[in-house]
Amino acid sequence: MAHTDPYRLAPADGRDGAQAGIGPADVFGILLRVALVISVIGNMVFSYGVADRGAHLAFGGVTAVCVTVLVVRRLRSRR
Repeated sequence: MAHTDPYRLAPADGRDGAQAGIGPADVFGILLRVALVISVIGNMVFSYGVADRGAHLAFGGVTAVCVTVLVVRRLRSRR
């Protein structure tokens, strides 16, 4: 008789309890989102402060790159 776990959200896939975990693509997505948040905060701080314009532009560039990569990844995953 099969033992069912009432707390399991997904059915077992028959790998003796081993979980799939997260892959490299998931880690890359998480790192992109973290970099996006940090770059947006840095851009705001340097935009409203009296800091060098180069730091403001660098944070803005990182923000633009992160947003672009996240949008491209999202569009490719829909196919």
